[in-house]
Amino acid sequence: MLAAIRSGASSAGRGLAVVAQLELVAAGAVLLVLAGLLLAREIRRWRSRHRPHSDEVRARAMMGELCPNGWHAQVTLYASPTGVSAGAAVESGESRGRGGAVSIDWAELPGDGGESPPTRRVWAPTIVEGLAAMVEDRRTDEVLERIERSAGADDDPWDAL
Repeated sequence: MLAAIRSGASSAGRGLAVVAQLELVAAGAVLLVLAGLLLAREIRRWRSRHRPHSDEVRARAMMGELCPNGWHAQVTLYASPTGVSAGAAVESGESRGRGGAVSIDWAELPGDGGESPPTRRVWAPTIVEGLAAMVEDRRTDEVLERIERSAGADDDPWDAL
């Protein structure tokens, strides 16, 4: 009889052990899912913090396409968030109303035997907007170059566009 009680107790103990193991497995699965969600959130945050770098890379790639002979630029940051400081405005000949605390001086490199194009300057409130303005400035130059080429051609001037 004592053996029967012991065997009954041991089977009940085994059942409790299996239930406890299943609970541990379920808790481990929940913790694993939570860890995955937290990791995904941290990766998303990290990528969003490093996004401004991609704007610079994009601007460099676009300028590389628009300027086949190469280009160079100099970014200047001014302390005043409302525009250039008075001293810098006088030195550069720019007015305070140009709207920016960032200036980008850029120029296309000359081609084979060609003369050096002039240095251009764009103003913007942020570096990212300045890079975008520089790309748009070069796109405008490219359109004007196409118009000049078409004006010199004997054919229909709109074919070159």
